[in-house]
Amino acid sequence: MPRKSRLWHTFVAFALVATLGACGNDDKAADPGFAGHWTSSQWGEHYILVEGSTMKIIYAHDDGRAVGTLDGTTFAGWWTESPSRQPPRDAGEVEFKVIRTDDKRTIDGTWRYASDGALREDWDLVWVDAEIPAEIAAKFADAAFFVQHP
Repeated sequence: MPRKSRLWHTFVAFALVATLGACGNDDKAADPGFAGHWTSSQWGEHYILVEGSTMKIIYAHDDGRAVGTLDGTTFAGWWTESPSRQPPRDAGEVEFKVIRTDDKRTIDGTWRYASDGALREDWDLVWVDAEIPAEIAAKFADAAFFVQHP
């Protein structure tokens, strides 16, 4: 193989590795500590998946789901629950903020039915661990259950 060709292949390989490494770092930087298993005294077990700036949540209460966008330590999104996954009773806005104190991680959450009305402040979560069971992880792939804010 000619010397020029080897240099070109080396350059391309280096650029690819550098680009892929940068992509991985961006995804990690987008998650300030949300991903994993959480629990809530109000709404049961929660599992959170972060993909870049998109965050998805599966929670126990009424087969709940939420999807939205991360901005630093804040998540703003739309929750839905069975049976209809539609406002005004089974969907609405939600906002979570990760709070870190010493070695403890919590989420302070507010929510409301649909897009108007008073915000409720009783959606709080406590970190359990980073584990997401396989049966829950498989549910994240079903896009039909993650309804975006209308």
